Amino acid sequence: MQADYEDSHRADGIILLGYGDYIDFQPKFKTLLDQNTKFVCWGATVDNRPDLTVCCDNYGGGKQAAAHFIAHNRQDCAFIGDASDHSPEFFARFQGFKDELEANNIAINERKMANAISTEESGYHATRSLIANNIKFNALFAASDLIAIGAIRALKEANINVPKDVAVVGFDNIAIASFVNPPLTTIEQNTTVAGQMLVENLLKLIREEEVQSTLLPPVLIARGSS
Repeated sequence: MQADYEDSHRADGIILLGYGDYIDFQPKFKTLLDQNTKFVCWGATVDNRPDLTVCCDNYGGGKQAAAHFIAHNRQDCAFIGDASDHSPEFFARFQGFKDELEANNIAINERKMANAISTEESGYHATRSLIANNIKFNALFAASDLIAIGAIRALKEANINVPKDVAVVGFDNIAIASFVNPPLTTIEQNTTVAGQMLVENLLKLIREEEVQSTLLPPVLIARGSS
């Protein structure tokens, strides 16, 4: 347990970069808070303590993805990712995407949504399931780049051209995103600044100084997949 590591005096504080299922991790968050563990988290807000989180504006990033599709006259949209409370970052991305579409009088059909965790294989199988069910779309927003890369592989196998037939946008701008074929359009999180903020905020907590929540703006990086 993370709190035990701090209690062993091998660390003065903890930076959490990933914790899996958000709902499953709630009891561990509670233990950390109850034990007054000094920690900061990259991602979803810790309940009642937004100051402990450094986060990308996932909702705003989802809106950017939708606006990009609309600007390119792609209005028949699909979404792949976990749009539930178990993955609040993915859910925020979906919600921003959905709200921007609806603001432009475009509805997203629930049949054009497929669940996926953040792996290439999951994105591949989710996209294959849409194709197998003969679900048509000309734009696909993936909740992460890994999902998007898997989706592109599935589309190619089905002889669906990217971006001519289906435009694809991912999220994260991981290192490989610019090297896939075609290069992936994505919503970039500034992980360099995020890392700096996490360290700065943790040091403030250790020094018993006030810490503010941090919401970092995302940027759309347009490439060949859209």
